[in-house]
Amino acid sequence: MLGVIADDVTGACDVALALRESGLRTVLYFGVPGPDVPPPDGCGAVVIALKSRMTPSAQAVTRSLAALRELRAHGARRIYFKFCSTFDSTADGNIGPVLDALADALDVPVVLLTPSSPQHGRTQYEGHLFVHGVPLAESPMRHHPVTPMTDSSLPRLLRAQTRRPVELLRWDTVRAGAAAVRTAVDGAATRGVRYLLADALDDEDLRTLGRVAADAPLAAGAAGLAEGLAAAVPGSGAAPYEEADPLSVGPAAVLCGSCSARTLEQLDALRAADRPTHRLDPVAEPDPAALAARALAWYDALPTGPSRGAPVVHSSVPPGELDAIQRQLGAERAAAVLEEATGRVATGLVARGVRRVVAAGGETSGAVVAALGVTGALIGRAAAPGVPWIHPTSGPRIALLLKSGNFGGPDFLTAVSGPPPDQPPPPPAPHGRRQGARP
Repeated sequence: MLGVIADDVTGACDVALALRESGLRTVLYFGVPGPDVPPPDGCGAVVIALKSRMTPSAQAVTRSLAALRELRAHGARRIYFKFCSTFDSTADGNIGPVLDALADALDVPVVLLTPSSPQHGRTQYEGHLFVHGVPLAESPMRHHPVTPMTDSSLPRLLRAQTRRPVELLRWDTVRAGAAAVRTAVDGAATRGVRYLLADALDDEDLRTLGRVAADAPLAAGAAGLAEGLAAAVPGSGAAPYEEADPLSVGPAAVLCGSCSARTLEQLDALRAADRPTHRLDPVAEPDPAALAARALAWYDALPTGPSRGAPVVHSSVPPGELDAIQRQLGAERAAAVLEEATGRVATGLVARGVRRVVAAGGETSGAVVAALGVTGALIGRAAAPGVPWIHPTSGPRIALLLKSGNFGGPDFLTAVSGPPPDQPPPPPAPHGRRQGARP
């Protein structure tokens, strides 16, 4: 069995979908499953979603080692550490410390890794990371409000996070085939190199790397290498999980917290579609309970009857506005207020009858699943590359979509939160309470 440790919720969904589509029956846990959770039966892969990308390094290491122990106890003999395809975490970097801890625990001499994920436009060449053909440091990630990436050199980024030797596995070696890659890995072990960052430009490169990684107890990267690895691992032979069309499930709501350029673009598309929107403003109301109560009161006052699409509760703002919020409240306090408020809004909406929840942003998605008590889920169909519908096995029976801030096209949120496909355009709704609202 393949065990995956993901450093955030949306990344876990991304890699779980990649494994499912590679033929491995996959179960996803949010957080390390407790002793009362039975081991997964008949699964080829188990993914544990942590919330460790933005936490202090010591905490990220502790959580990752706990996930490792649980996966090994469930029978995982291959471990994959999934990090973001833009290689971002904290200013000090949690990727290196977590890799060090996992490699030491498993006594692994060399770890093969790459953030390359061509379906998401991420490729590695000559050790540099490109986003849709643009160097990482020149992409919108340079101005990311939380984790700005101002260096495109992956060896340099990783060397700043670990004292272990780092080398580059160049593309010409990868293109030469699995035997050449194995020879390079063996040579790295002889030289005492711990991390081998592999260039990869397309799916063929990732399948080559995956054939080598499948023989190792530990590999790391984005969903691309995980998919290449899964292709080299025998599947369980079980039929894939089939679910009803998630768009037929309703009512729906969107919770938007990412401040990435793509999510802001998607939020603009929702406004252009005349979706009702409400902003969570932690400066105007820094008490998360009161902030959530305002949002739910707004929801309750929406017109009743059929809807052209889901209402939107968001805290997403452009970088300049986010900077002003963080200067006034402090970055940590602002994030804590918004995450708690978002979780309270999610539980309030589900209590009011919402059955399709779309969350945009890794921290937002983590807050939603924690507040709803979702500890495990089955992986459903893809709504977009790297974004599956998930169906909780604990907590409320809802259709849940957890989207990384950078994923999906401009109209993605509008499409996945629209009315059921067989619902005709509604007439103007009279004023009054929204259908399903609490009296």
